[in-house]
Amino acid sequence: MEKKLSKRALLLKPSPIQELSHLAQRCNAINLAEGFPDFPAPPAIKDAAIAAIRADFNQYRHVQAICDYLAYTLKLTHGLDVDPKKNIAICCGQSEAFAAAILAVVDEGDEVLLLDPAYETYEACITMAGGTPVYVALNPPCWTLDLEKLIAAFTPRTKVIVLNRLEGWVGNCTC
Repeated sequence: MEKKLSKRALLLKPSPIQELSHLAQRCNAINLAEGFPDFPAPPAIKDAAIAAIRADFNQYRHVQAICDYLAYTLKLTHGLDVDPKKNIAICCGQSEAFAAAILAVVDEGDEVLLLDPAYETYEACITMAGGTPVYVALNPPCWTLDLEKLIAAFTPRTKVIVLNRLEGWVGNCTC
């Protein structure tokens, strides 16, 4: 299988969640890292899914209307003229949105600044795009940013800086 993978794909490492899942399997432990239900879906949920399929209600049906509304809202609240057909993408979650953005702008050899700790999928996505992740460590326990560290991380190859909020996965602190 490895002979079929690209050189970039061979550089990727398992995510922490994948490592926890493999460890849980090896130890015959309960896996709390991923949501794999060990019970059947309730009949009401199955019935709702079947009804949506029969009504042709799907994820594509209202996407353009959402894009149009977002463009309108951006114009109204920020004065931005955004083409809803060219400048707005609707994605299925953060990981897909991040991948779409990185693949759209990062070229071979570009550097992407990440505030560390960073979400686990960022590094693999940047690597697959041909970029190089450059980590700028935040200062615990309140995860504050040292602007001098950030400025020092910039090089002529820096193309993207990823700004994100950490509360969801490092805990919320009141410093």
